[in-house]
Amino acid sequence: MHSRLTSAPAIAAALLAAAALMGCSSSTSQNASGSSTSLAESTTTAAPTNTSAPATTAPAPTTAAPAPQPATTPAPPASLCDDIAPTAAAVDVTVVNGDWNGDGALDSAVSWGEPTSGGVDWFVRMQLSGAGNSSVFLGDLGPGYARVTGRVDVDYSLGAPAGSNEDELVAVVGSSAAGFNLGVFGLDQWGCLFQFDNGGGDVYIIPVYNSMLNMSGMTCDGGMGSRFVVRLEATSDDGFNWIARDIRVQRDDDNSLSEAPAIVTPLSAKSSLLDAYGTAECDGTSLMP
Repeated sequence: MHSRLTSAPAIAAALLAAAALMGCSSSTSQNASGSSTSLAESTTTAAPTNTSAPATTAPAPTTAAPAPQPATTPAPPASLCDDIAPTAAAVDVTVVNGDWNGDGALDSAVSWGEPTSGGVDWFVRMQLSGAGNSSVFLGDLGPGYARVTGRVDVDYSLGAPAGSNEDELVAVVGSSAAGFNLGVFGLDQWGCLFQFDNGGGDVYIIPVYNSMLNMSGMTCDGGMGSRFVVRLEATSDDGFNWIARDIRVQRDDDNSLSEAPAIVTPLSAKSSLLDAYGTAECDGTSLMP
């Protein structure tokens, strides 16, 4: 009996120890097989992203006109204008004055002949005050001659820009027993002298003569602030009854002249108006050589 009582507490102690051992072992086994570690939720809030392009402000439209640039005319080369001066052997040297380039200063024009072995070569020269000179070679005119006679204006207009109402030059450019021919000269944009053409490749000519049944001449006329040249013609079948024609000379372009339709007027031989048709004058100044 004693031996059983002593063994019972020992058995109980052993059971308690085993139970404790099992509890400890069970807890360790749970953690190993299914670890239940709970992490705190982390909430990250991203800052809003603006993907639109930054606003831009368009510049206000410019309504002001650009500042005008001054007009420039390139200077001509020094050798652009033909020029020759009279030599010591020159013959029939004649000078007339006029404002050939429209700058308000008085210029001069010269005509002369240079004897050659076979005749005479004739020239007309423009001499501008404070500017250059230039000349036109007319060549050998046979029995005729060249001579500057005066100034006219083929296209004067009141109120035209300064410098555009320059004078034109009239000169004899050939002659015969019947009379002579007048040529009209001007300056181009470079200030070079030239002789006007008729728009067809030939020089423009105003014949001046007075015969029994035919007359030809020129005068100057104008109106409403303009001035121009008028070519005159008069013809007759009997010497008593005449048909007069007034033909306005007009400038077509920089270098050409043409003629407007004629104004026809019957005149009798006794009319004082008939006398003008066989001569050349401008504003009361004779252009006869």
